[in-house]
Amino acid sequence: MTIGLRRLAVYISAATLTTACTVFPTPEPPRALDLAPYASEPMQEAPRPVSLRIDTPLASDPLDSARVLLKPSLYEFQALPAVRWRDSIPVVVRDYLIQSFRFNGGFDNVVTDTSPAFASHTLISELSAFHAENRQDQGVTVVMELHAEIMGNRTRRSLCSKSQRVEQRAESASVDALMEAFSESSRALAEAANRWAYACLAEARQR
Repeated sequence: MTIGLRRLAVYISAATLTTACTVFPTPEPPRALDLAPYASEPMQEAPRPVSLRIDTPLASDPLDSARVLLKPSLYEFQALPAVRWRDSIPVVVRDYLIQSFRFNGGFDNVVTDTSPAFASHTLISELSAFHAENRQDQGVTVVMELHAEIMGNRTRRSLCSKSQRVEQRAESASVDALMEAFSESSRALAEAANRWAYACLAEARQR
């Protein structure tokens, strides 16, 4: 592991061991972390007459977990000790996308995939990156990558597809700095997804 991320992991591990050294040790529960609430200027002036369902992104292990992931090399994932996301990474990403789509007001209604409500279209996606890595030229950098498609629910036809990749440098390898970078990356990814989906469904209605 590179120096910055190694120091962070060692520090947290040592703190955990220190608090656990009692006569009857009780393991400290990991800190449950979340992204900062979505905040931006509204991006759309008028909503599309569309109800949009946002599905939970597909992901494979280790992304399909609640671990805060570090990538010290091209070939290895490691989990930050003593901390975790409040839910699995795909659920955190889904909830953030829903929050941003509702905030921006580009569609008549935005629902989650657990809602029984009817939706005319669905945003489906695959998550292939949601981690921090240490680069010699940029320091600790958060990387996110999402491939998304808009599908018509009546026809089951894919209307648009796009891959989005976002990178955000963290000020340091501390947990707080990492969360700031994860939050900023998520905001940029959500804004790009909002613009793309809004344009996609305008084009689809003209066909």
